[in-house]
Amino acid sequence: MKKKKIIYLKSNNIYTKLAKKNNLRSRSWFKIYEIQKKTNIIKKNDNIIDLGSSPGGWSKFLSKKINKIGKIFSCDIKPMKYIKKVKFIKGDISNIKTIKKIIKITKNYKINTILSDISPNISGIKEIDYPKFKKIIKNIILLFNKKLKKNGNLIIKIFLGKNFSYIIKKIKKIFKFIKIYKPQSSYSFSKEIYIIALYYKK
Repeated sequence: MKKKKIIYLKSNNIYTKLAKKNNLRSRSWFKIYEIQKKTNIIKKNDNIIDLGSSPGGWSKFLSKKINKIGKIFSCDIKPMKYIKKVKFIKGDISNIKTIKKIIKITKNYKINTILSDISPNISGIKEIDYPKFKKIIKNIILLFNKKLKKNGNLIIKIFLGKNFSYIIKKIKKIFKFIKIYKPQSSYSFSKEIYIIALYYKK
C-alpha cells in the first residue's frame, strides 16, 4: 500500500495555533510583541500610525501599551473590527488620497511612531511587484516626512530583494539609528524582515 504523503499547512505553524488558543486577531501579534520586547519602542503616551493593520493584531497589542492620552490611527485596504483607542481609516496606502486622508485626520496629533506591516499582493513577476512595492514605500516616506515628530521612530516590513538597498539608503539618511530584525514568529521561508529606525532627524 502506497504511503500517504503528509501535507503541512501554514495553519500548523505554532504561532498560528497559539494565536487561536489565545483568541488573538492574527499570528502577527507575536511579531510586534517580539519587536517591543527587544526595543521597548512603544511608550504609554504615544500617538501611533499602524499601516497594513487588518485584521488588527498589531493595533490590539498597541492599544494595551498606551494610556488614555495616546491614540492609534490604523489603516488598511481591508476592513477591521473596532478596537478601543483605535481610529480606523479604510484605504489603499499606494493611493496618495489615502495618505492625504491620514494626514488630515491626524492633524491635531504629534506622531511618535509609524509602523507598517504591509504585504502587497505579489504576482511573482519582478517587473510588476517591484514598482508596486516601491510606490508603497515612497508614500510611507511621504507620510512620516509630514507626520513623524523629531526623534520619532519607524518600524517597516520589507522583503529581501531588489528593493532592499533602495529602502535602506533612503531610511539611513533620515534616522540616526537603524536595525534589521527578523522575528522568530516570521515564517522561516519568508523573505520578510523589519527595519527598526530610531530618532527621526526631521
